[in-house]
Amino acid sequence: MSEYPMEQKLIRWIEDHYTQAKHNLSSSGLEEPDFGTLGINTSLEDMKKDHIDPKSFIKERLCKLYGFPEENIFLTTGGSESISLLSMVAQAKHLPVFIGQPEYEPIFNVPQNMGLDTVLAPFQNIEEKMAARSGLKAFFFSNPNNPTGNLHDPEFLKGIRERQFRKGGFMYADEAFLEFTFRKRPNSFYENSPEIIINGSMTKFYGFSGLRVGWIVAPPEIVRVLRDLRNITGIRNPEFPLWIAGQFLDRRDWFTKRARSILEPNLEYLRSYMKGHGDLQWEEPRSGSYCLVRYSYDISSEEFCQGALEKEKILICPGDYFGAGKSFRLCFTEQPQKFRETLDALDSYLKTLH
Repeated sequence: MSEYPMEQKLIRWIEDHYTQAKHNLSSSGLEEPDFGTLGINTSLEDMKKDHIDPKSFIKERLCKLYGFPEENIFLTTGGSESISLLSMVAQAKHLPVFIGQPEYEPIFNVPQNMGLDTVLAPFQNIEEKMAARSGLKAFFFSNPNNPTGNLHDPEFLKGIRERQFRKGGFMYADEAFLEFTFRKRPNSFYENSPEIIINGSMTKFYGFSGLRVGWIVAPPEIVRVLRDLRNITGIRNPEFPLWIAGQFLDRRDWFTKRARSILEPNLEYLRSYMKGHGDLQWEEPRSGSYCLVRYSYDISSEEFCQGALEKEKILICPGDYFGAGKSFRLCFTEQPQKFRETLDALDSYLKTLH
């Protein structure tokens, strides 16, 4: 057992080793843009002078972009707070939480650390696990999946929803990477239904990591519960970041072009790279800024990633942290020339393992 049972290994791994790395394959979000280049108004005085209500400002844009009803939007300080708050909702309702793997570690780590009845299983077995339990329940998942970079099969989600949630409980989809589907209107899992809850974030696609802004979309009765839970911690959304985030949403087309200019050439190069490495296997990502790469080397994922850091100063994330042994998550958010240099360094490391 860990000396610190509340520790999140994935986040700790990145934070502890980030400064040691020359090559970064751990960052799933794009870099923060230059506000001046985008024409973002960062004057707090202007916001006050024009009597702008930042909460209404960003909610209006979320409604227009995604089609969310305004009364169903609950603003958060990013995706991490959303996971914590929705785990608290499940706890308040005394629901067991079912989570398929591989999955983003906080999605299963947070409810576990809070003492919730958390059931983990590979995605192909998760519905069987749910069917074996009577009563209400919750199902947490990321969509697109983190770390595979792909959307879940709609029929798979429909089957779970129809057989498990028609009589209560809820399904929660973390949609932090939904914009990487590059659709004109992102196809959110949200359907204005009582059993569906989603969250989004400005951190990844928009690179708005310095001033954290996110949202949960849920039925009004759950929004009321979220407000009560938020009161326990005393956390409230700072208004200035909401105003800046709303301006980012107004410039979504620019962010889409930027993301495509980075991810598309990187993915093309990565596709070619994978063909030349028989010891690596992957499912090509179609909707994310990362992928899960499995390997045939006889070492653990932590040993693999530690070796990459020590020998070539490459920071990648162990697959074990996502519930996938003998694998690693590879993010391709670096600028294309830098990304090629990083894969060259990874190639040098792989040669030492033969």
